[in-house]
Amino acid sequence: MKKGLLFGGIGLAGFGLYRYFKYQIDLALNYDYKIKNFKVLSYDSDVVKTSLEIEIKNNSSFEILVREYNIKIFFKGNNFANAVTKTPFLVLPKSSFLLKTSGDINVRETKVSILPLIQDVLAKRPINVEVFGFIKVKFLGINHTINFNKDEFQYSEDLLAEVGLSKKVSQFKLKNPKLAKFLGIK
Repeated sequence: MKKGLLFGGIGLAGFGLYRYFKYQIDLALNYDYKIKNFKVLSYDSDVVKTSLEIEIKNNSSFEILVREYNIKIFFKGNNFANAVTKTPFLVLPKSSFLLKTSGDINVRETKVSILPLIQDVLAKRPINVEVFGFIKVKFLGINHTINFNKDEFQYSEDLLAEVGLSKKVSQFKLKNPKLAKFLGIK
C-alpha cells in the first residue's frame, strides 16, 4: 500500500512538473506583439527615411535569449522598414523588448499606397502592416525560430486619436461636410 502511494505521489509530481514546463514553453513561444512609434526621420523628393518599433512581450516565467532577427515591414505590399541584428540579448521573464527598425520609403514606388493610407487614417480605420522575416530565440536550451510570412499586425486602431488630431478633423468635418464626404472622412 505504501509503495503504491509513493509511486502515485512521484507520478503526480512528475506529471505536474511536465504540465508546468509545457505551459511555460507554450507561453514563451506565444508572444504578444505591438507595433508602435512610427516616425518620419527625414525626407526629400525621392526617399522618406522612417523608423518604427515592434514591442514583443515574453509571457513566460523564464528568460529568453534572442539570438538574431531579420524583419521586413510592409504596408499595402510596399516595404517601408527593416530590422536586422545578429547580436544576442536576453529578455527577462514577464517583460518585453523592442525591435527598432529603420527603412527608406521610395516615394515613386509607393505613391499607390499613400492614398489608401490617408483614406484609412481619415476614416479612422485601423492601420494594418504586414511583417516578413524571422526571430531566432533560445528558451530552456531549446532553439526556436519564429517565422513571419506577411503576418498582419495592427499598428493603430485610430491614428488620428493617438496623435491628438481627432478633434481637429471632426471640426473640419462639421465646417466642411461636402469636402469631408468627398475626402472620405467619416
